[in-house]
Amino acid sequence: MAVTVHGVNPTSTIALLKERARALKHGREAPDRRKVGLIVEGGAMRGVISCAALLALEELGMTDVFDEVYGASAGAVNAAYFLAGQAAYATSLYYQKINNTRILRRLWHRKLVDIDDLFNSVIAGERPLRIDKVLASRSRLFITIADASTGEAFMSVAQLSDTPLLTLLKASAAMPLLYNSLVNVDGRDCFDGALINPLPIPDAIESGCTDLLVLFTRPASFRECMPTRLEQHIFDLRCAHGNTQLMRAFCNTYLRENAVRDIALGRQPLLDGINIATICPEETDPKIERMTRDAALLRGAATASAKRTFEAFGHPVREFIEVLRPYPAIQREEVAAAEELSIGAVYDRRHTRNGRYRRRS
Repeated sequence: MAVTVHGVNPTSTIALLKERARALKHGREAPDRRKVGLIVEGGAMRGVISCAALLALEELGMTDVFDEVYGASAGAVNAAYFLAGQAAYATSLYYQKINNTRILRRLWHRKLVDIDDLFNSVIAGERPLRIDKVLASRSRLFITIADASTGEAFMSVAQLSDTPLLTLLKASAAMPLLYNSLVNVDGRDCFDGALINPLPIPDAIESGCTDLLVLFTRPASFRECMPTRLEQHIFDLRCAHGNTQLMRAFCNTYLRENAVRDIALGRQPLLDGINIATICPEETDPKIERMTRDAALLRGAATASAKRTFEAFGHPVREFIEVLRPYPAIQREEVAAAEELSIGAVYDRRHTRNGRYRRRS
């Protein structure tokens, strides 16, 4: 199956990434004099699509090929797991740990998505993110966050911020219409950055990126719509509280998002020398919404996304298999120590008082 990679000179970006991965495999850096960025789209449970694409990049040895990585909401969380070398592990969380009524709650709850439980019990608890590896990554992680007072989105660089990484990620994922709470970042009340700046492609270009790989979670045909009157009313009640500047930002985000999608898909001209490769789901893929819980649908969408990404980089995959592994992982040192104790016990049982082995009959 031929995969369509959208964008502007997408083959140039794909070739550049493959060359960087080859160079890193041999312990050197490719002297390409380019600045490469990765843009990861979120969308609550639709994040399983971009996370599975990151899984493929991880398998292709591309965890360290990007100079800068950008994400908002679930896209930022996925990006963090990717930089920690845990993209495959994070993909399974969508259909094993998150798709339940503990996290995605019933309609009568004020918090339809319990971000507190997600971060406390899963991301910092049962399936922990390797924060140390993210902060040690050569790729700078840009997390998009929105200021609840001004309605302006801003970027926080994980490796440079004094705010803990999990706080930044939680602020970026705090969806006003689903979580209905704010997260304090350096004295500012903040919420989901994707609500104001869902695709920070212009920010990456302004930062000097010459090549971008964009991972969408919606098909190329998707167009965002203006928030309905009901959505505007709920946003005003739960977040804006009469703040006209914030309401204006919320209502106009769809214009910015559609314009940026056109850039990513190669429908709008760019400055010479900037290349973009965009991978997005097909219309025929399993349909994932923000609150999808169905494990089979989530797994199917993840499989389709990973296959498409492998294919885009010239590595077609016929099928995927799931391997059972213990969690937490058994460390080899622990196994070696256990074997040593076991051997010692057997030796003691067979040893006679005068220091010789007992002969078996």
